[in-house]
Amino acid sequence: MTAMHRILVCLSLLGLLGASCKETKQKYIPGPAVSYVLSGGAGHYDYAPSPIQDSYGIRYVFLCENKVPFQIVDHIYLYKGIPTGNGYTWQPGTEVLAPSETGWDKIHVCDPDVRQFDVVYKGERYHWIMTYLGVDQWFNHNQIGLAFSKSIEGPYIKYDRNPLVSFADTSTWGVGQSTSIVLDSTSIRLFYSKSGGLMCVRDIQLNNLDSLKLGPERIVPFLHPNTYFAYSTHYIFAVSEIRINQKREVPNVVGNHVRLVYKPLEEGLFTKKDGWRQIGLVGPKESGFPRNHNPALLTDPRGYMLTEDSAIVYFTTAVTGDDWLWSYDLYSATFQLDTLNGAVGIK
Repeated sequence: MTAMHRILVCLSLLGLLGASCKETKQKYIPGPAVSYVLSGGAGHYDYAPSPIQDSYGIRYVFLCENKVPFQIVDHIYLYKGIPTGNGYTWQPGTEVLAPSETGWDKIHVCDPDVRQFDVVYKGERYHWIMTYLGVDQWFNHNQIGLAFSKSIEGPYIKYDRNPLVSFADTSTWGVGQSTSIVLDSTSIRLFYSKSGGLMCVRDIQLNNLDSLKLGPERIVPFLHPNTYFAYSTHYIFAVSEIRINQKREVPNVVGNHVRLVYKPLEEGLFTKKDGWRQIGLVGPKESGFPRNHNPALLTDPRGYMLTEDSAIVYFTTAVTGDDWLWSYDLYSATFQLDTLNGAVGIK
């Protein structure tokens, strides 16, 4: 879904996505170290990243980008970062998924989430899966699809029974913005946003696509849409886009802060009281930009934290005013978890 699409959706559906389009009161806590990562170049926007790091330290960031300069049509691109003595060197972006000519994802494809997970499809084995948002009209009816590949770099093949998670109502936003955690060799846990201000989760048995089984949908309390997850040995981490004292400038429905929280794994997702502990925030003071949004945690290929000593969040910055859309570049924020903001016990 395009950045412009998000703005128009929130303007027209204010209240349907609940807290994702509302002001959130938070105590200000100084944020982490922020760094520029990459840009698609003039006339391009980059947002909604899915960043993963392999055992060699190579980083793969899948994200939304427009193919034609200054044309608002979302495609999914891959940027590959090679570790060097001076940080990461990023190769030019490569298109890995495009809208279909017809059908449920003919307008945009966006919000990718890529994981290393074996599936069997029509007798062939594939080693990587991508869940993504697809839409067949300009403002509503987002749904979640599945694609898969034998290599992380593609090519990605769309599942012929998409959408994976459907949404019947064509008059509201729908479902999308997925993140997944690999549970075992047969199943993933899929988190996603849903119309009505809901953050949802379901477990899916996915290893054999001829006998795919969708588990029941459950609501994750105390978190609003546009929240993305990662697990570690001891904790659940979640990063969200929120608003704190945001000035009403264009774009006025894109958040100005990124919020990182965690809770002990043993507490689970469905507590009756809000057990999320705030680690910190990234806002205009940290990034230098008035808008900071669409965050995601850097994980290993299965959706787990690389370490419990630090957390790296990728997110998009933007200016306000006429050029807001074409200012969408990718940044990162590094949180030191052992000492930051009293998050004692994350070691």
